[in-house]
Amino acid sequence: MFISRVEMPWPTVQNPYEIHRHLWLLFTNEALKHHEQNIEDKRRGFLFRIESYQTGSPARFLVQSYQRPISSALIKTLGCREFNPQPQATQQLAFLLTANPIKTITDTQKDAKPKKAPNKRGQFKCRVPLVHEEQQRNWLSRHLGAATDIEAVTILPHPPLYFRKGQQSGKVTTVTFEGVLRVREPDILIQMLENGIGPAKSFGCGLLLVRRISA
Repeated sequence: MFISRVEMPWPTVQNPYEIHRHLWLLFTNEALKHHEQNIEDKRRGFLFRIESYQTGSPARFLVQSYQRPISSALIKTLGCREFNPQPQATQQLAFLLTANPIKTITDTQKDAKPKKAPNKRGQFKCRVPLVHEEQQRNWLSRHLGAATDIEAVTILPHPPLYFRKGQQSGKVTTVTFEGVLRVREPDILIQMLENGIGPAKSFGCGLLLVRRISA
């Protein structure tokens, strides 16, 4: 895999909904291949997190991909390195994760949404953010618990990320988890590192970063 830092001008990213689409331009060949073949593969696409996002300034992103990114007139690659995560059982690692902790509930306002369709069970559901720290910690434990034991974590909340999709508007609520974990199931952890964690990946959520802790 590759981990890269890239930069885009503010006019390109001021609507967060467009960020993911523009980042695809770094991987034109891969995007075309999967569009034509219509296949799902662990190597499909990329994960990213927002590193710097301030009105009027170029935005910077950390991007994890299976294909080496190719700079363009729109997107500048500031640095890129190849890496191959090989966590070991009982190993202690520092971790960083920006995520969108949510829960799914019955949509009590469905009557005001005439275009909304039910799920396969005929139910009307909606996602709501988890805003209390204890709920967020439990969400993290559920998502990392299959592979690790969380030994310490701090939670940094972020302002909502507002976006536009056509004529509709919305927002994504994110937090950053930072702490220490101990590896229990290395193979499962590798899958998490490759595929990301939780929803809202197209808004910069889900990229799990780990590093060794110096003795």
